[in-house]
Amino acid sequence: MTIASLNRVAAALLAGLIFAPAAAMAAQTINVPSGQLISVEMLNDVGSRNSNEGDPIAVRTIEDFYVRGHLVLPKGSPGYGVVTHISRSGMFHRGGEFAFEIRRLVTPDGSDIHVDMLAATGDAERTTEHNGNQVGAYLLFGLGGVFAHRGNDTLIPRGALFHVITESTPQISVVKYGTRPAELDDVLVSQRS
Repeated sequence: MTIASLNRVAAALLAGLIFAPAAAMAAQTINVPSGQLISVEMLNDVGSRNSNEGDPIAVRTIEDFYVRGHLVLPKGSPGYGVVTHISRSGMFHRGGEFAFEIRRLVTPDGSDIHVDMLAATGDAERTTEHNGNQVGAYLLFGLGGVFAHRGNDTLIPRGALFHVITESTPQISVVKYGTRPAELDDVLVSQRS
């Protein structure tokens, strides 16, 4: 072998040592298993008074999410869902009801991690929106005012924390620590929030 050919072989080996780990990291994927809890924050006000069935809603992760020690969702990654049920509050103290689903969280490369809720409104803290004053209804309408009083509405306010649970999602890219999360898609956030 000539010195020039040895230099080419050495350069190729050196390039392989330098660039192979970066290429392997860029191509590394992992399967997200079912049953992993991810903490999220509500980005809309969602409730029985101000929402409609089919309204889009958005969340954001509040911490990095790792699978077997590999980062797949940086803190601040967006997620999206929809309001699935609304029942407005009504007379005779009938309270408002609503349910929603968060269906996916978005990775930095735009892939979706499929998620589900723990229940109809997850473990999110709810607040009660009082409709009218029972004492005032009684004074104004007598005993009938108490029975005809409208029920209260339920609200999960912007900033409420709760959990979603992963569904099995194959081939999600591993990202480096410090990678920026995907951008929030404003079109998928309710205009009434």
